[in-house]
Amino acid sequence: MPTITVDGEQYQVDEDQNLLSACLAQGINLPYFCWHPAMGSVGACRQCAVIEYKDAGDQRGRLVMSCMTPVKDGGIYSVNAENAQEFRGGIIEDLMTNHPHDCPVCEEGGECHLQDMTEMSGHTNRRYRGTKRTHHNQYLGPFINHEMNRCIACYRCTRFYRDYAGGDDLQPLGRNNQVYFGRQQDGILENGFSGNLVEVCPTGVFTDKTFSEHFVRKWDLQTAPSICEHCAVGCNTAPGAREAGNGQDVILRRVVNLYNRDINGYFLCDRGRFGYDYVNSDARIKSVLAARSEQMIGSTAEAGDKVHVEIPPETAVRQLAQQLDAVQKGQRRLLGIGSPRTSLENNFALRSLVTPENFYSGLNGREQELLQLIDSIQRDDRVHSPSTPEIEHADAVLILGEDIDNTAPRIALAVRQAARNRQKTHAQSLNIPLWQDASVRQLRGEHSPIIFAGTELTGLADIASATLFDTPEKVALFADAVSQLIRGADPASLSLTTAERELAVRTADILAAAERPLIISGCASRYGDIIRGAGSIAAALADKSAAPGHLYLACPEANSLGLVQLQEPGHGSLEQLASRLQSNADDKTPISLLIVENDLYRRADHETLETIFSRADEVILLDSLLNDTARRADLIYPAAATAESQGTFINSNGLAQRYYAVYEGLGYIQESWRWLADAARFCTQKSTALAAVASWQHSTDLSDALAGEFSQFAPLATLGPDEDYRIDGLKVARQSHRSSGRTAVRAKARVAEFPPHQDPDAPMTFSMEGIHNAGLTPLQANIWSPGWNSNQSILKFQQGIGGARKGANGGIQLQRQAQRIPAWTIPSHEATTAATSDNQLRMLPLYRLFGSDELSANAAAIASVIDKPFVRLNKEDAAELGLQEGDWLELEVDSARYRLEATLSATQPAGTVGVPCGIPQLASLMPELPGPAALKRVESQATSASGETL
Repeated sequence: MPTITVDGEQYQVDEDQNLLSACLAQGINLPYFCWHPAMGSVGACRQCAVIEYKDAGDQRGRLVMSCMTPVKDGGIYSVNAENAQEFRGGIIEDLMTNHPHDCPVCEEGGECHLQDMTEMSGHTNRRYRGTKRTHHNQYLGPFINHEMNRCIACYRCTRFYRDYAGGDDLQPLGRNNQVYFGRQQDGILENGFSGNLVEVCPTGVFTDKTFSEHFVRKWDLQTAPSICEHCAVGCNTAPGAREAGNGQDVILRRVVNLYNRDINGYFLCDRGRFGYDYVNSDARIKSVLAARSEQMIGSTAEAGDKVHVEIPPETAVRQLAQQLDAVQKGQRRLLGIGSPRTSLENNFALRSLVTPENFYSGLNGREQELLQLIDSIQRDDRVHSPSTPEIEHADAVLILGEDIDNTAPRIALAVRQAARNRQKTHAQSLNIPLWQDASVRQLRGEHSPIIFAGTELTGLADIASATLFDTPEKVALFADAVSQLIRGADPASLSLTTAERELAVRTADILAAAERPLIISGCASRYGDIIRGAGSIAAALADKSAAPGHLYLACPEANSLGLVQLQEPGHGSLEQLASRLQSNADDKTPISLLIVENDLYRRADHETLETIFSRADEVILLDSLLNDTARRADLIYPAAATAESQGTFINSNGLAQRYYAVYEGLGYIQESWRWLADAARFCTQKSTALAAVASWQHSTDLSDALAGEFSQFAPLATLGPDEDYRIDGLKVARQSHRSSGRTAVRAKARVAEFPPHQDPDAPMTFSMEGIHNAGLTPLQANIWSPGWNSNQSILKFQQGIGGARKGANGGIQLQRQAQRIPAWTIPSHEATTAATSDNQLRMLPLYRLFGSDELSANAAAIASVIDKPFVRLNKEDAAELGLQEGDWLELEVDSARYRLEATLSATQPAGTVGVPCGIPQLASLMPELPGPAALKRVESQATSASGETL
């Protein structure tokens, strides 16, 4: 490692970094604006100037921009030289000439990088008294505020949005010194990572509009480390909450990125950033509800729906306890249904309460089969599940049946960076350092090969080098062919068309020749043979290279992979529950159905659900939001959302991560497992299992029990500190040391100061008292360092720039028993039914960043941009059927009818229709995808003719 001297002190530094990042990594405070650790240098702001000396005898030196200066062994530099400080002060003064100096009303105030750098540069006096330049601010959608007058033209926003995230609707506009960063015209920012502009911008040009609706200063937010619950990538987040000063309850006010090198790095997708507001929605369940038993005069509810009224929590808990007592006496049966969107602890508590043989996953058979298939493939020691940095370093990527831009957005962003690896290799051959971002991007040449085979490709279409749009069956055959070719099969023996065979040969050659090939697949297609094909390719590559094949398999929900660890293969689906109830119809023993955080109408078909609900004498639901399942419940308990609870999620890579409560849930909200434990304590007689449930006091009690019962969960016993952990005798503070108004905020209720809530689960305080050092513990989510109030302060707590965070383990891998995957044979299927055959088409699922996820769809801002219900047809099919873009169609599935607008596409496989999966109006269609459907035109865009059958 080179040794450099900075202001008389010697440092060993990374030779691949520039001088700025080398100084920052050593803890030297040096101002900067345009440089970003994930995006490199462009030398736009001139704020990071230092003096470079030729040798020890040079007394004058020369001014250089440290972000554009490579380190060299023996180099001598000065950050504190008077002329360097004077130059930096002059630059910041120039940058601030037209700035409005509106810190008191700017939402960036208190976490503003511009404020930090202004102070660091010593610029404290404004000399300019002229008229300031002003700009028109644009409407950029429901997520982002725009205030161009604060801009200092660092170009960070467009560098991230265009160069890093691939967006094309935000540009630097204007001429001379009239530079404007915005869109050609007002409108919603189209890229799914637009929210990162809030954190990337060093000033207040782009701010969080959802946060604006309930704004408080950063230092007044109460935070804790959490995990995003809106997909299975497992991004780390720092939610912030605060009570209102008008006597209103505490609410969740925003979510920002919490750095984790191996998963999300510096960036979050917009669903993860803005989906938090479901916690504050009108659909939240805050009290215990019971179905009304008296006869109603009339109701608009559908058959089987119930009308609810609030009841005291103790009454509800005792009622559940009575049912548990009846179960112990053999007078009642208790069946439990878990969920992939709630924690391991909640699912385990339910499983323990009802006993394993009565525990059902809450998934339909197809979903459960896919997840157990992923679990079995990841157990093969020839297969490696890559981290996000490993994905970014892949030099060839094959994506099979997974539109990751919508199902695993952070992984899609990593693949976009992988597409530049050929360009980066070219730069290194020319001795251009990779931090010279502008120079590297100017190199011409093709992207690293990104090959896609599936139904739909949205955000990555611009970097894909080859695509195959076809049905899941054809994609699975294509994957199987690639696997066989890697193992040396004769191309002529493959059951593919000429074009498909040529692409398969090309793909196999690319993957076999690559140093770091990567396969990506998952559950989106809902077709197991695609996943099997992906596993076979990874195993074939491993056998060929004697190194594990990199395979990322995307699961659909935050704890999907964790849930199936609790289930025996082939057991526990909703169809099996319905079958069991149907076969035991003669048994007159009353049945209580206990559902934990799951809307079954998104999981199973109508017939299955009616069998389950009609056979259950009592339906008990624990959930955070009112949904279709809640309408069938006799008793509803308010369950804590992720930000209100502590628990563990297992992400798609099999990584166990703990999240912590940011604040206490309102009203009677608490974790689902606590409701179950409370009921168990009221029981008059307790089995061994029931006594264990009753004994649980802390979330870590359940983690320890999981570790003891399941070998794969053994790491949970060491995941995160327990409630007795202390640092120098102190707990970790959730509030910042500058938190204000603790007494005043509750003055409407009582002038005397309220004591803070006590956290029974974590060694953390719901107050400002305690440890504040983010470098000592992963429990600290308030990232702050003296002189660094913005999110840029994370560099003070990293093991080198872009390195892992100090004091944080980043989660622990499951210890699953290794087993080899079998040599699967992918069967050949008949061609898809033609679109004109008997009015039948085959539905294929399409996914959307906004709407396909259940929880975030209840966030107000996200709900406002969810697509209206549509159906997508192949253009040739549409022409044959006489349909046009914009026609209104009726889709009939299993006697249910849906009114959808027709959209046309050249890539939709012939004979199929694409249907958005999970959006609120079509959520009940999810269990039917993929599957057959009938279409009827109800209104033509051109003629408004109705009732014409296709």
